[in-house]
Amino acid sequence: MAALLTGSANLPQMKQKVWKCVPDLDRNLLWFLGVCSVATVALRAFDNYVAFALQGEAHDAGVAEWCALSAFAIGAMVMSQRQPKRLAQKLKHDQRVVTDPSPRERTPSRPLRRNRRGGSSSAGGSPLATRLPELDNLLPSSEPAGSQVQYLDESAVAAILRACRSGDASRAGTTVHEMLVRGMRSEAEAGMEASSAMHQIVDGACCKDAELALEWLLTALDAGVPIAARTLHLLMDAFAANSVGRCRRAEEALVAAVGKGAAPDANCFYCLFERCLPMSDAAGVEEWLRRPGLDMTMVFVGLIRSHNQTATPQEAEAWLRRATEAGVARLTHVYNAAIQVCLKANDLKRGMELFETLCDQTSRGATQPCATPDVVSYSLVMEANAQNRKDREVDRVFHQMMARGDCSKGVCYGTVIKAYARIGSVQVATEWLEEARAHEVHLDAACYSALVAAFAKLGMPEKADRLVQQMLREGPRPDAACYLAVINGYAKSQGSDTKAAPRIVRLMCEQNVEPNVAALGAALHACARAGSKGEAESLFKMVVSRGTVVPDSVCYNALINAAVKAGDIKAAERWVDSMFAARVTPNVVTYTTLLHAYARDGDIEAAERGMEMMRSNRIIPNAVSYSALMQACVKKGDIDRAEKWFHRMRAAGVQANAVCYSSILDGCAKIGDWLRAERWLAAMDEDGVTPTVVCFNNVINACAKGSNAARADAWLRKLLRDESPTAVGIPKIRVPAEVTATRQSFTSAAQAYASTGSVADVERIFADSSRLGMGLDQFSLTVLLSAYSRARPRQVEQAEKVFTDYITRGGKVTPPSLHVLQSCLGLRQFDRLMSQLGMGKVRGQW
Repeated sequence: MAALLTGSANLPQMKQKVWKCVPDLDRNLLWFLGVCSVATVALRAFDNYVAFALQGEAHDAGVAEWCALSAFAIGAMVMSQRQPKRLAQKLKHDQRVVTDPSPRERTPSRPLRRNRRGGSSSAGGSPLATRLPELDNLLPSSEPAGSQVQYLDESAVAAILRACRSGDASRAGTTVHEMLVRGMRSEAEAGMEASSAMHQIVDGACCKDAELALEWLLTALDAGVPIAARTLHLLMDAFAANSVGRCRRAEEALVAAVGKGAAPDANCFYCLFERCLPMSDAAGVEEWLRRPGLDMTMVFVGLIRSHNQTATPQEAEAWLRRATEAGVARLTHVYNAAIQVCLKANDLKRGMELFETLCDQTSRGATQPCATPDVVSYSLVMEANAQNRKDREVDRVFHQMMARGDCSKGVCYGTVIKAYARIGSVQVATEWLEEARAHEVHLDAACYSALVAAFAKLGMPEKADRLVQQMLREGPRPDAACYLAVINGYAKSQGSDTKAAPRIVRLMCEQNVEPNVAALGAALHACARAGSKGEAESLFKMVVSRGTVVPDSVCYNALINAAVKAGDIKAAERWVDSMFAARVTPNVVTYTTLLHAYARDGDIEAAERGMEMMRSNRIIPNAVSYSALMQACVKKGDIDRAEKWFHRMRAAGVQANAVCYSSILDGCAKIGDWLRAERWLAAMDEDGVTPTVVCFNNVINACAKGSNAARADAWLRKLLRDESPTAVGIPKIRVPAEVTATRQSFTSAAQAYASTGSVADVERIFADSSRLGMGLDQFSLTVLLSAYSRARPRQVEQAEKVFTDYITRGGKVTPPSLHVLQSCLGLRQFDRLMSQLGMGKVRGQW
């Protein structure tokens, strides 16, 4: 048996000898033999058997043989990993392999490709089960003496992460386990720090299975790999993200990691006390406070921070006293947490008292901690006083910080500048900056970054840009955070230069500051907002070619949006194909952007294919996706089809929003079906969705196009909160307080009367709009002139007077207005009026 497991004998002959004994062995004995075997050796033997099966040498062995061989591996994994679930899945897969009677060679799987319906496929099955050949190259199936084994380096981590994303977590787990069991190279050989590698691996596993991530983390700890506290916090957050039971699992994960030597930080304990242990569980909290081997500073800081939204300043002070009595080292961190609780409770007085107590602390001997304020302490109180407009207090704390001499002048000035910048007082922050420069105080890039970010957040990216240019001329050199803040400011500002964000990205490259994926995504978003498809594609290719940025779905979505806004749907579809080729998973934004493009063109079939593509790729459409599809139906005038998709949306459990109902109401308005429009508006009210003024205007427009002027007038009166008899008889639908009549409301209602020549009603409606400060515009002028033209007899003099007054006030004239006026006045009188008004002969220019 030992010879069989080590692979040192002829396996095809050995298996026959072993299986002569199998009928006399029960399942428990097989399980016991597996437990007694060494995990790595058993797994290696099992892999050898699978290789023989794939080559056709053992395909006649049957399912029973492979079940028994899998039992050795399962038992070994239970002994070493205590996770039989993963190998049980492996067993199920290998049963499928060996039950195929046709021998076949192992062939590398082809890369994902996108089919005609937009889904993804691979040779041999679903893309979620795609095998990555590079994993097979990381570890040999057997390890001959003296062979060089590859360990966790950058290429190995990248291969493991790709396997996690593609669904081959079992194979990735085997690779991680083998690498950790065999040992790790030194950092110089591996090319990356071991804890950083494990952080990336755990992060990738958490996206799929937190239990798997925990298994790998504990294996790494057993192998002596140092695990960073941020990695442990990431895992706890993944466990605590779902339900109460998972929160308990997060606590168990922390216990297991601490038992193997992990050192959690304040963020880990913050997650524990904020999401896993409520304050009411006093016994659970006390258990952690008495647990040996922990950094009690981190425990108390996490405990106080976890309840800074609900805890009172008195409770924070109680925990602070408890930490002091326990002799906690680095007591300053605990003071800072307590001060933060007081400031969040708007108790500035108590927070300042704690700060002054911290400042007055002196050495109390070796047995008691000595706490002194640090930069965080000063920053907290400066920002709180600045928020409360207590500039003198800020100045006092600043000079106190300077007098103590614990920090350099640059740190002191930087603290007060960042405090004012974070609350948006950019003018005061700029004054402090100029004072520091006048005293020739050296400020670091982080200080400037805070001010740059403040300018950008307040919608002043130009000032942020000028500050960066000043840094380039005079120093310090801007860091990536400075550039990113300016790029985000330009990308989000509506009235800014749309070419500025791409310019900043190119400037980063010129200054040898590598843009990250966030900077690239923001710049591409700015290009998309301007519809600059060429600029977006050029920028994308330039940054990606540098080899430091791996574009994500945000970048590709921006490129797709830029192509859609430029009217190039084919280019948008090509970028979706590029996402699949780059193994970047399209999300709901990707497909919804395409759906909006199809809706704009009224291409219902393409929009429906896009919707089915989403569902086939397991992407759940949201209300925006369905509304885009309904808009495509409305564009073609197929209201029945739009209603069908609305009902399918509700059947899928997606809550309709105002945009969905507005799309249906717009379709009703286009065909003049006011009864259907009223039913949908009533359904919207019953569904608890607040109607917008667009929804009411669609109903008014439906009544107008349905030749029901009185009904349109009644809905207008409802918007005006007019309880006159005119507004009687329409459904009782609540009008939200923020919804008021707009120009379109008055124009649509007047249009219904204008079509029948009811001049008095049209003039009455526009008189009401004038009283609300909405005079005639080019659209309402056309409606009013149309009423004069359709009246019998025609109101020629009134039309001429209204048009003359409108031109005198400097109103804008459009061809439809001139066409209606000419129809009312006649050619000769129209030309005479145009000459009198100095407009020349405009007849025939429309």
